[in-house]
Amino acid sequence: MWCTITYRENVVLSVLVTINPSCVVYSTDLNECDRNTNDCAQHASCTNERGSYSCKCNHGHTGDGVECIYQYNTSCSMIRTNGGGVSGNYVIDPDGAGGLAPFTVYCDMSDKNGVGVTVISHDSESRTHVSGFNPAGSYSRDIHYTGASLSQLASLTRVSSHCEQFIKYECYNSVSVGRGYAWWVSRDSSKMTYWGGASPGSGKCACGMTNSCANPSYGCNCDKNDNVWREDSGLLTDKTHLPVKQLRFGDANGHSEEGYHTLGKLKCYGIA
Repeated sequence: MWCTITYRENVVLSVLVTINPSCVVYSTDLNECDRNTNDCAQHASCTNERGSYSCKCNHGHTGDGVECIYQYNTSCSMIRTNGGGVSGNYVIDPDGAGGLAPFTVYCDMSDKNGVGVTVISHDSESRTHVSGFNPAGSYSRDIHYTGASLSQLASLTRVSSHCEQFIKYECYNSVSVGRGYAWWVSRDSSKMTYWGGASPGSGKCACGMTNSCANPSYGCNCDKNDNVWREDSGLLTDKTHLPVKQLRFGDANGHSEEGYHTLGKLKCYGIA
């Protein structure tokens, strides 16, 4: 009869036994995990078994253990590229395995022609009154983003080809960027003296880029300061400055001067 012996690094040998028909052969099990003679992937754990071993992908990776792929995509645009087509919450990891922790975002798979837009909410999206703050920049509003740190969001902007954030200031006798009373703070704590729709470093609002402000002598509508409700708004698109970390306003004493600010969600899309 045939007698089966299991040993020597998972090689199964069959030998013909003619002397003892009830052949029993014992062998020493070799631990392929300890000996590092297994085929498990780098990001997998090896478990020794009698005469064999098994491989299992580590947390955050998927596969059969011999091949393990990092399971998190870098952005919603990458998810869309890999076949994801349903809008909803997803976990992404822009800087990949071993870096900052993955975080949950909302993926809008219909906006921007369906490219897959990563949307980050924050605690200051509602229209907010500015009153009782007269010195330049004396009103301060810190922005706290949902589920992600500024470092994590910076990594998102780096892997995205485009990022944007809507910003608006409605004003009544409250001057703004063009006259030095208002600004916003970038993710690296730099003072930004341009507004949505304007070029970085211009000191202007969107109307100032087209010479269409209420007073052509100024770079923003609000800087006319003429007892009329006015507005400056537009998209911030320089992804090296985003997201907005803080808003600052002044010239809103609460008697004859006031304003309202609105800051949109951070949106990033495309693959850099």
